[in-house]
Amino acid sequence: MNPQLASIIAVLFVIMGTVTVFIMLEMTGRRGDRADKKNWFYIHKILGYFFIFIFVVMLFLMIRKAAGLQEDFTSRAVVHISLALALVPLLVVKVMVVRRYPQHLQKLPLLGVVILTFSFVLTGISAGYYALHRSELTYTTLTALDNDILDMELGKSIMSSKCNKCHSLERVFRAYKSDESWVTTVNRMAFLDSPNITTFDVKQILNHLIQQQKTRQDRVSMSPVDGIGSTLVAQKCTICHDLDRVLGARKNDQEWLSTVNRMITTMDDPDFLSEDEVSDIVIFLSRRGEEDKKNQR
Repeated sequence: MNPQLASIIAVLFVIMGTVTVFIMLEMTGRRGDRADKKNWFYIHKILGYFFIFIFVVMLFLMIRKAAGLQEDFTSRAVVHISLALALVPLLVVKVMVVRRYPQHLQKLPLLGVVILTFSFVLTGISAGYYALHRSELTYTTLTALDNDILDMELGKSIMSSKCNKCHSLERVFRAYKSDESWVTTVNRMAFLDSPNITTFDVKQILNHLIQQQKTRQDRVSMSPVDGIGSTLVAQKCTICHDLDRVLGARKNDQEWLSTVNRMITTMDDPDFLSEDEVSDIVIFLSRRGEEDKKNQR
């Protein structure tokens, strides 16, 4: 989930909590007829369940994101996680009081205000942070005008601090992509991590990834097409097949093309592979088969 959508949900979460607490104060702090209080009670109950539902969804997404991070949490992330976890027992106690311990109902307004306060602070350091640090990031590519600012060591440092948050560096360096594919991938990751990454960062990361891939290709004498094809086979084909099964098959280019097209149909996703990716896979697998035949002779 991108930060903008997460921020909108977080703001909705606080608004719903505020309305729920207001209704609870209306019910307990003002005199009125029973029919009026009964209507307020049902509205409060419905909003309360929605409040808990949104919190559970956000908690699940937070835990999944935190589990995928490869680096130590920042201080802001630690506070965010701590507040979110602190809300869990508070909400459980509130539900238990309503359901099982009516003798403590008079304490609910105070408990509701505490929960709202935690929720407000929690949203402030997430949605508030992104509101105050709106990114001016746009789709970024490398041009000849960037040569004066590009630095391999700086790119490596930025990549280590930015990309390593969600991916192991081994996964990044094992990938082979065309220059255009690296541009697409890095921009997509940058938008997901906005505003924590700048246009300058994107340029340095792109330069480092493209240049270090060329160095690897020269070192192992692997053509760009073979490198890209190898990566695509590892990423795409292994969704359904064991890698040994794929690499052990012996087919010509037409047979591989037919096989790959059949797999695309099986996946029922027209965007599963682009035409260029299909070509890279077919060329890689066909060349591999031809080389194996030569070696057997």
